[in-house]
Amino acid sequence: FPCNEIQKTAWSVLKNFDHALILREDDPLLPAILDVYEKQGIRNGAPNNVMKGPAFQTALATAYPDCRLVVTKETMTVEGMIKIVYDLLKEKLNIVKLTFTSGVNAATADFEAKGTVARCPLCGIALNEKGVCPKCGYRK
Repeated sequence: FPCNEIQKTAWSVLKNFDHALILREDDPLLPAILDVYEKQGIRNGAPNNVMKGPAFQTALATAYPDCRLVVTKETMTVEGMIKIVYDLLKEKLNIVKLTFTSGVNAATADFEAKGTVARCPLCGIALNEKGVCPKCGYRK
């Protein structure tokens, strides 16, 4: 699987974390921040906010891309980020290892490989259910 395709697949989901405010759901600042967003008219998005991914809700986190906010169930540590990222990408990528660093903190987690996926021999993209590469049109 080519690195650039892994990056595209991951970024499509993870761009919600880019320049986002990440808070725990029980953070006492969350209601006040949402109130400020409402008063400034940006709670439901701003015209210049174009770098956003699709909204998501998992057991570990919920993304509100219009207001660049991610609300998590637990404290955002490197270990917590690994859990969230794995949960978001486990169906899209066959992840066997994730490592996160933040300052002097680092964490790594290993995961069980899950089967194989039919891939295009030309560009490495997963073939769709009809055996066709969505990128270059290769047919199996």
